[in-house]
Amino acid sequence: MDTAPRIEQRCVCIATNAQVVLAAVVSSYFQTDGVYFPVFEFPPIDTPYSPSCQLGKDGYFAHILGTRAAIAINNALARIHPEVILFLGLTEAQQSYLRAILPSQKLIEINSVDDFLKRLTSAELQADRIASKSSQIIEGLLLAKFTHKRLVIDESAPPLQETYLRRGEGMVLIENAGSLDDVAAVNYAFAIDADVVLVPPVDREEIRLLPRQLHDWGNDHSHAAFHEVRRMISARIKCINFLQYRFATFFTVGLPYGLSIKNIIPCSHVMKDVNCGVLIANTIIEEHNPMNFGSALVFSPQQFATEETDDVCTLLDDNNYIIKQLLGKNATVKQIENYGSHFPFDVMHICAHGGETDGYYVIQTFDDRQGNQHKLEFYEIVGFSPSGGDMVHVTRKALFAKLDDYAWRSQRLESYPKYVFEDMMKALKDEGDRPSGVIRSKVNAPIATSCHIQCYDSIHQGSFDSLAGFGCPIVFNNTCSSSHEMAAMIIGAGARAYVGTLWSVGNATATQAAKVFYKEALRQGKALAAYSEMNKSIRDKHDQNVYIFWGLHFVSFRTPPKKSDERIFLALVATYFMWLKKIATAADPEVKRNSLPIAKFLLDEIVTRFPDDRLREIRDFDPGAVEDYERSLPAAQGEDFCRGVTEMEISERRPYP
Repeated sequence: MDTAPRIEQRCVCIATNAQVVLAAVVSSYFQTDGVYFPVFEFPPIDTPYSPSCQLGKDGYFAHILGTRAAIAINNALARIHPEVILFLGLTEAQQSYLRAILPSQKLIEINSVDDFLKRLTSAELQADRIASKSSQIIEGLLLAKFTHKRLVIDESAPPLQETYLRRGEGMVLIENAGSLDDVAAVNYAFAIDADVVLVPPVDREEIRLLPRQLHDWGNDHSHAAFHEVRRMISARIKCINFLQYRFATFFTVGLPYGLSIKNIIPCSHVMKDVNCGVLIANTIIEEHNPMNFGSALVFSPQQFATEETDDVCTLLDDNNYIIKQLLGKNATVKQIENYGSHFPFDVMHICAHGGETDGYYVIQTFDDRQGNQHKLEFYEIVGFSPSGGDMVHVTRKALFAKLDDYAWRSQRLESYPKYVFEDMMKALKDEGDRPSGVIRSKVNAPIATSCHIQCYDSIHQGSFDSLAGFGCPIVFNNTCSSSHEMAAMIIGAGARAYVGTLWSVGNATATQAAKVFYKEALRQGKALAAYSEMNKSIRDKHDQNVYIFWGLHFVSFRTPPKKSDERIFLALVATYFMWLKKIATAADPEVKRNSLPIAKFLLDEIVTRFPDDRLREIRDFDPGAVEDYERSLPAAQGEDFCRGVTEMEISERRPYP
């Protein structure tokens, strides 16, 4: 149960969901017991990479998606050191993001199954085979892996079973949508030798009310509020005897299977569509080659009469963790953004109010480049925080509802020309300059997927680009209703394990549960085991099974051998020089300008945290370099910085009504 598999280093592959058949066939040729074959998903974009792409310009959001995916994949590959990287059916536009940062001598293009087969040896081609229809590609891969045979596509092949049960120690359930995430999940289940159950996929429309249902059900555990979701779960697990396993892992779009079976065994969940391949690879790498910093980040605006922060800090401090405390007035939006994103830490604990919040319903008209008028409707959540001097940092989160009276992401909108959406995004950016086409109505009720962390000065919406300076921390978000949207964003930013709540948790339970979790984690050294003991310790019936664990079952919770800031020092310096290089080499002045506050934060941490004799150890360290770069930049155009700075995050998830 506790041992992580090894990771394949001979070869990895990168593909889009359109190439799931090819990815499955390739995966079937890597069948070493106890070894995970990495599969990474790249988004389906058609805009090529450019060093400079500004908000409001064509291809901006495709550029953001492609760049983020390429960086996440590159960071994993930099620690795997594969001999070969396969591009499976990637277009030239998609490849451009990866070729900009990956070593060209390792890259091989594979555009079809036949193309792949031509590269195999005669011995590989003569291996025993399993035939599968393309419509059953995941079932075919499952059977091929566990019988050590190679997968071939044959549309006349007989139907295949959807389970592979051999009484392994653990069980992996996969909501099988025939996606690249499912290929990664089967490869993972094979690597840990777990029993596998494939169940029908879950339409997000079927669970769009889940957070609200969980909230209502948590108030009095009424049967009706959660009945339909429990029915969906029960139909998928009715033939599974969970008590014969030591653990279960559920690859899901959001169903809380652990809650449904009352966590009778240790249960972990893996969020589908948050690049499962990256999560699995990073978690395995972290087990075998950990980036231990020996530090923890504890955040609380201290708004509860009693809370666990002092006890958590004491437990971690007694076990050699160096703790950065962001408490009370220091628990601001800016602080959690800076320290959460860029300070190196192994563990982050959050104690605050959270869950859904209020906002606005916005109706905005705009003209596309052909002169056609459109009506966009969306929910808007706004956060404010001081940004130094007279500046106020404003964060807007837009949850799209409708475009021209069609539901967002509905089939009708798929026929719209791409430029309509580019012009829509430009209109959102330019709204402050032309507010006449905007109707904004206050929404005084919680808005679904409007997750937040309450800070001392405002709200943080969990939208980290990275965590812990590109580390892979464990995050315990001890706030209300922090299980879904917040989990997806924090896992997407790099957390290897995340503990959140399914509904509003009582303060006494939250306080005691956190103490049990950290005590057991430090004693046993495993996050899921500690989570399981924490669940068992909850006596209040209202709060039983309120927590959910997102991540893989073997995640370690390490105790530093001694208290030392050496790895913190090295990580801060390395990250500082990385951002300094980005400022120096970026072609876009706006990229330089946006990178400067990060470099300043890191510089301030280095200079104030460490004495002069440590600073003299840093080669080519020039504390004035950031100011020199700042002075060299041209003045920002079209923005009144005394009035404020605006940042917008766009969510493609459909909001609940």
